[in-house]
Amino acid sequence: MKTVLIVAAAAALAACRSTPPELPTPPAINVYECAAPAGMTAPERQPLRPIGDYTQDDVALYITDLHHWATRGWLKLARVREHADKCVAGTEEEDED
Repeated sequence: MKTVLIVAAAAALAACRSTPPELPTPPAINVYECAAPAGMTAPERQPLRPIGDYTQDDVALYITDLHHWATRGWLKLARVREHADKCVAGTEEEDED
């Protein structure tokens, strides 16, 4: 019985001395920081809706203002997309070098 205990203890201590195999290095991760500047994404005030007793002229002016507001929003979105595309293209060129 003592022999079995001594052999088991020796095996346990021998296992502690061994080193684990080396792990393979992880693949490189490309991190892109292409956030648009705050000025490009700042919200704009929406046109004020006519309230109370309003005329058709008030409605026409509101719809015109709403159209201009939406057009500016779509243009801002297009500029943000251009900025992001340029940023990604620039980082891809750096990766190829």
